[in-house]
Amino acid sequence: MTTTPQLPSQPSTIPPYPTEPPTAGATRSTCSSWWRDDSVPDDVPPPPTEPPTAGGLGGATAHIPSAFAAAGFASAASAQADAAAMHAAAAAFWAPLGAQFEQAADRMADRMGEQIGQLGEQVHQLLTETEAQRAARQQVEYEDLITRQRAKRDAAYAAAGENAQQRVERHRVEQILDPGPLQRTDLVGMADLLASRIGETPEERAARLEAERELDKRRRRAREDAELAAAGETDEQRTKRHRLHKLADKREAAAKARRARRQAARIAGPSDRTKRFWRWCILTAVSATGGYVTGLIGLLSVAGPVAGWAAAGGGLAFDLWVRDHGRQRVSEVTRGWPLTLLVLARIPVASGLVVVAGLGPLFAAVPLFHH
Repeated sequence: MTTTPQLPSQPSTIPPYPTEPPTAGATRSTCSSWWRDDSVPDDVPPPPTEPPTAGGLGGATAHIPSAFAAAGFASAASAQADAAAMHAAAAAFWAPLGAQFEQAADRMADRMGEQIGQLGEQVHQLLTETEAQRAARQQVEYEDLITRQRAKRDAAYAAAGENAQQRVERHRVEQILDPGPLQRTDLVGMADLLASRIGETPEERAARLEAERELDKRRRRAREDAELAAAGETDEQRTKRHRLHKLADKREAAAKARRARRQAARIAGPSDRTKRFWRWCILTAVSATGGYVTGLIGLLSVAGPVAGWAAAGGGLAFDLWVRDHGRQRVSEVTRGWPLTLLVLARIPVASGLVVVAGLGPLFAAVPLFHH
């Protein structure tokens, strides 16, 4: 018969709580909280300043046995050699790819530079081109698009077995179905064209002629680009040629603007015309005086009126060439140096006119020229 152990009975009274901690009155030990303040107890040993040595002897032998140390050093050296070999193998593996990446990056940078340059040129062209230039550019671009589409169709039909006769017939049908901006060639078309030409204003006629000239220039340059590209022209040569074209266009635009200013200045009242006439007379008289001083009038007077006409005609041709084929009038020249050049260039003209008119003796009668 087994007996169950009896549990101890609970005490009838609970002992009171202690009034002081159990460490009260004890000395500070290594397990106390001396690290909470800045003081270090005396019984805590200082940290070691040197690695421990074998047998406690100062600096004689290392604590690690020599055999294990040699094995460890050998394993570290082999690990370094393996790492160096792996690094060399990785460098040899990635070297071609790195070169290819560099070449691809260079090509991409060049392509982006070209695209940025083309975009800048296009923006500058859109901001500076006139209505006639814009219309001509759009027309040439449309014609180039139609040409490329026709070339693609011709290649596709040629691959399908189309011969030359069939291609000519197909082109004829396409031209009939899509005649484009062609005008009627019958009497009605001629009447419409005549009515449009008669009814247009001078400004509209000038704009139409300018648009036609710009369109012809664009078409001529597009044909030149195609011919030179087929002949093997490089991108650098084409860029240089286009730069020369732009410089020529700038010079042409400056000349047109100068002529427009001159033409606008010519539209004035009778008083301005009178001033210009007197200015022409004064400059011609100054040129004639220069001819008399240099002896050209005396020489032509001896030769006769025929020599005067010849001198006047040759001098007039040279004078017109100097003044932009006569587009710039004599009275429109200003400032000192241009006026001096104009007077010198018109000496043969004035001298020839003086000889033809028989005014040579007047210079001899002026006391200013007497020695």
